[in-house]
Amino acid sequence: MDNKKMMKQMIEMHKTSLKNGFSTMTLLQNQAEKLMKTLVDHTPGISDEGKKVIDQWNDAYKKGFEDVKKAVEEGYDKIEEFLNNSAMTMFQEQTEKMFDAFLNQKTWMPVDLKRTTEELNAVYTKGCDEFKKHLDENIKRMESFYAPVEKTQTKDKK
Repeated sequence: MDNKKMMKQMIEMHKTSLKNGFSTMTLLQNQAEKLMKTLVDHTPGISDEGKKVIDQWNDAYKKGFEDVKKAVEEGYDKIEEFLNNSAMTMFQEQTEKMFDAFLNQKTWMPVDLKRTTEELNAVYTKGCDEFKKHLDENIKRMESFYAPVEKTQTKDKK
């Protein structure tokens, strides 16, 4: 698996996790809003001005939450655009070429440096493979975890 694809999977997993978190926070906020409205409506002594302040506070919270959510989504769009950009692919290809050129020069390298470089390359490759396996496992978990939240939100909106 190339690094670009692995990076996209990692970002998608993180994006799904945040989306799930935002959905959960929205559900909790809606429940808290209902509870607060019931409490305010049934509490004697709270003036209309007090109710208005509570509504303004709630509206400000919702606006702030939506602004944060929008900023996060825009950030992900920029990251995805960067990864889809040909400059990223060109940078990765050039880096691989430089690394390969360095490794091809190992005939003039001291034996210790040559061995260390080969060990480093093996460790790096093994680490990338393990990380890919970890991403693949967790993306599947995140997808299955996220599905029930969407169904719950759909039911609440009806």
